[in-house]
Amino acid sequence: MIEEQPNLNILNAEKLRADMLLNIFAGQPLYGLGEEYAFFYDETNNIRKFWIRDNGFNEQPKNFVLGGIVHKKSEPLTGLDKLVKSLYLQKSAKEIKFNQLATGSYLGVLNSKKIKTFLEWLIANGVFIHYTNFNILYWSLVDIVDSFWNEPDLRQYMPYVMHIKSELFNLANADLDQLVLILKKYRFPNVQRNASYAFMTEFSDLLESVSTKTQSDISELVVYMTRKAANLQELPFIVDNEDDVLIDGFDFLFQRPLYIYPTSSHTFDNETEVQKALGNTQVEFKGTFVEYTFVDSRDCIEIQLSDGICGLLGSHFNFLEEHSVEELIEIKQNLNPVQRQTLSLLSKLIVISDAQSNGFMHRIAPMDSDYKNDYFLHDLPLPDYLI
Repeated sequence: MIEEQPNLNILNAEKLRADMLLNIFAGQPLYGLGEEYAFFYDETNNIRKFWIRDNGFNEQPKNFVLGGIVHKKSEPLTGLDKLVKSLYLQKSAKEIKFNQLATGSYLGVLNSKKIKTFLEWLIANGVFIHYTNFNILYWSLVDIVDSFWNEPDLRQYMPYVMHIKSELFNLANADLDQLVLILKKYRFPNVQRNASYAFMTEFSDLLESVSTKTQSDISELVVYMTRKAANLQELPFIVDNEDDVLIDGFDFLFQRPLYIYPTSSHTFDNETEVQKALGNTQVEFKGTFVEYTFVDSRDCIEIQLSDGICGLLGSHFNFLEEHSVEELIEIKQNLNPVQRQTLSLLSKLIVISDAQSNGFMHRIAPMDSDYKNDYFLHDLPLPDYLI
């Protein structure tokens, strides 16, 4: 049983995971949670904090990826020495890093023989992968949509919330320079109550202006909802926050898998800001603390392998964000045999991992980005409205 410790912040996993297990927006509850796993983590594009400066964002808004490898505790990893030898790393290398496996653009990464060897080894040895793909700008803007529901006339559109959030992001992302000016002007996400009307009106003008084609039904709806919400006396999710700070830390993303897989062990690469944020925090599940720790990657080859996975996935997801559907269709048609094989291996590894537990894959991104991923990686058809 847990012994009480002074100044210890205890989070109850049973309560915090209840809604997560339903996995409502994916349409299927989470499964494969009963097994005891050993999770290992690294991250890529970790900017730690995202805010608005006078002349733009403090960092280019790329996708943050937290993830790595995971295996059943009952099936410990073997053959690691053989893997390291097969990767033909430089003798001076102190640990395995993604940039030793591949460099350059994503298409160049797909050409890497070392990445192909790495993926083949994971599949052959029954190792799963897991990830959280986090679109930081999308996350920063969706509180606008969540504020819509305070307007009774707009609640009828709640069943389409994910479509609405995705389209609002798409429109806002079309002119980042103008978006930054508006957000900065109104101290977003701390819009003052007496400025709600002005902010939402100016924001809706931006959304309408960037629609260069004949507006689709969903884009028309987003503009309408934004104008309608301007009449609210308060925008509940974008008020009483810190001026200009869109994301003040990523520690909540590190906590999620502790809630979802509380009987597993979780080994993270040293991350000073997250360790500081978690402080004396422990996660309790049925009277026992969840096992998690931060270690130096040089002392843990599993984290080094996780660096390879995160680097690959980070390159993949940012590539998808940087290209339109039309461009992706053309690029995919022109992939060479090596690129196709590597992409097929990554797809196979994800499918195997998802079959084990669909909680391994967690995406916080616009729906259109998910459709791009499903098309480019898994050969699933694109919805008609994107073609």
